[in-house]
Amino acid sequence: MFSFGVILIIIGFIFLFIGKSMQMGERVTSWKQSHRRPMYPPPPKPSRQRPSSRLSASSSTPTGGVPGWKEPTSGEPSEFVKAKVGDKITYIHPEHGLTSATITGTIKYIELWQTSKGPNAPWKPTGNLFTAHWTGDTLLYAWKGGVWLLDKFDPLTDADIKRQFLPHAKRFGQSDETADVYFAYPPGSWKISDIGKYRVKSVEGEGLRLQSDAVGRFIHASGGSELEGWALVVEDYQEGGGGLDTAWMGWQVTWDDIDIE
Repeated sequence: MFSFGVILIIIGFIFLFIGKSMQMGERVTSWKQSHRRPMYPPPPKPSRQRPSSRLSASSSTPTGGVPGWKEPTSGEPSEFVKAKVGDKITYIHPEHGLTSATITGTIKYIELWQTSKGPNAPWKPTGNLFTAHWTGDTLLYAWKGGVWLLDKFDPLTDADIKRQFLPHAKRFGQSDETADVYFAYPPGSWKISDIGKYRVKSVEGEGLRLQSDAVGRFIHASGGSELEGWALVVEDYQEGGGGLDTAWMGWQVTWDDIDIE
């Protein structure tokens, strides 16, 4: 028979073994929790794409936006709208960094829309007024809460627009601006975000490629995967005081990147 002391020693070893086992189990559980992969992927980053105006689903051509966007009354967007020729503007260019320039020209655009369907329906102002500033080599272009630095441009002909842009704009319009419409234009691919029509309310300064009362159609697009952060603005002038058809290219930036002095 075992003595009472030996029995106590055996019981002690049993409790020690149980304690070690529990401690090891806790470590394993902790390691699994710290290395566990999420069940779902992280949510996508918020899109910087601007809200777009809606077109009639049965429309075969761009018919313009609808009322609703309000001109900013405070903050940097408001200062941008109030800026005039001669004012200083500082912005962060994605490639060139901090850049300071003087505004040499200013454009005010009035957005138009058709209140009814049909090719003969009149175009009327939506009440939306937008601003662009020219600095001699860059057009800072604000539209519906977004802002772009457009520092590259290609002159276009009517044939260029008909062949390279109009079919894609029609597809986008026919979908009530809900389809993901991609198209190719050097130097890469683009996704349409907005289409419509406008009238130039006023032009001040020099070096600009249009005149007051010019009426044109526009296509706005963002760069594809190989052009992330890029922006494309196509201007197709049709009537009025006149303007030169142009494909502007540059960068989508934020209002934090711009300062009016």
